[in-house]
Amino acid sequence: MARKKRTKKGLGDTVAKITEVTGIKKLVGECEGCNKRQEKLNKLFPYKRNLNDSERKEWEAFLNRPNQNKIELEETKLIVRLLKDCLAMSVKPCYTCGVSTWKTWINKINKVYDRE
Repeated sequence: MARKKRTKKGLGDTVAKITEVTGIKKLVGECEGCNKRQEKLNKLFPYKRNLNDSERKEWEAFLNRPNQNKIELEETKLIVRLLKDCLAMSVKPCYTCGVSTWKTWINKINKVYDRE
């Protein structure tokens, strides 16, 4: 039977996995403090997060813009910022990127927008 791969929410999950793989967790055992620390690290350093209210409004304005075939400079900045902040992607504004790149990035943000 195939094991379901658990998605890491943030840094706390990564630290927990490292302590498990290295054997530290076996030495220490289960502890409430470890679980709280894991949750806190996940909240402080999430790998992905949902859009906040302000970002949702910005994204809705982008989705409802009059000219759907053109992306303005300010809109490219919004896309790059959301990719960095919500999806922890390391991207830079790209003024020479093709349409397919922008569509891919827009689709990634739409997935975050739609899951809320």
